[in-house]
Amino acid sequence: MALKNNIASTLGLLLPPCTAKNFLLRQLGWKIGSECKIGFSWINCGNVQLHNNVAIGHGNYIKCRTLVLRDDSYIQHLNLIKGDIWIFLLKHAAIGNLNKINRAKRGVTWGRSVLRLGVYSKITSRHVVDCTRSVRLGNYSTIAGLGSQIWTHGYLHAPSGLDRFRIDGSVNIGNNVYIGSASVINAAVKIGSAITVGACSCVSKSLLEQGLYVSQPLRKIESDYESSMQRYPKVEVEGLIEKVFNKKP
Repeated sequence: MALKNNIASTLGLLLPPCTAKNFLLRQLGWKIGSECKIGFSWINCGNVQLHNNVAIGHGNYIKCRTLVLRDDSYIQHLNLIKGDIWIFLLKHAAIGNLNKINRAKRGVTWGRSVLRLGVYSKITSRHVVDCTRSVRLGNYSTIAGLGSQIWTHGYLHAPSGLDRFRIDGSVNIGNNVYIGSASVINAAVKIGSAITVGACSCVSKSLLEQGLYVSQPLRKIESDYESSMQRYPKVEVEGLIEKVFNKKP
């Protein structure tokens, strides 16, 4: 399997978009529909399913567990997508240019992580998406502009010394959501449908009521290390190299 994946990756990088390229990749286990165009990109995945009229541009480095692109979805150019991630783009969904989508190796991470973009949803350009846990966008939603970050983990440090623990949590974004440029979405945040988040906003708690949200004033939030450790269930997975707690929306 590894040899087949490496051969397919090499063909994907060296051959121009053409029917012959698609034919060869099908022989190596890729499922490719009609009218697909695969550019000069390195794509090394355990499972690749490209439905009809799918496009992948040039200069992408994609190494993930599963890559599924439904009809008319596309990935543009120069994206870095790396890690033990299951990626699903539904019809007309898109990943633009120069995005970084990453997940650390097992032992640091645990369980299954999914990046899912709904119908006509898009991650535009120069965004960072951390997939320590899953990130899901509903239909007709956009991570717009450039320079936004989505984080699915964070740390709480002890008041003194080296001790700390990590808090993981999936990010779920509903339908018809617009995230403005240079925004930061933190772990375990849920954003409901029909919500607009203004540029340069930090979303540290869930937004459920429809409307426009802009950056909040800087303020102090009381936080106690020991009580925070008791607040979330601890992740008991063999092989984890640090203390991890799972925060749910």
